[in-house]
Amino acid sequence: MLSSSKLSFRGITRRVFARLRRKAARSGITVLQPRGEAVRDGVRIQWEYDAAAEVLEVECVRVPFWIDRGMIQRRLSHAIESELQSDRAA
Repeated sequence: MLSSSKLSFRGITRRVFARLRRKAARSGITVLQPRGEAVRDGVRIQWEYDAAAEVLEVECVRVPFWIDRGMIQRRLSHAIESELQSDRAA
């Protein structure tokens, strides 16, 4: 992963990570391991989850020329932040 564009989130409990995995599956992205990579429609996403530290790092590393990489990063950030806020509200 390119460290300059990684998104890093703290407070990602195992429960939140499980919800994020289900959310990704509904979007057609399979997350089987705490560390990995997935490609869908030419968009390549990498992630690394440290359960002990409760930290998730995620990055959009490649997109087709017609897709804005920044938009993908913002959508990832919004999806993860919304799960964190939902968990804090519970």
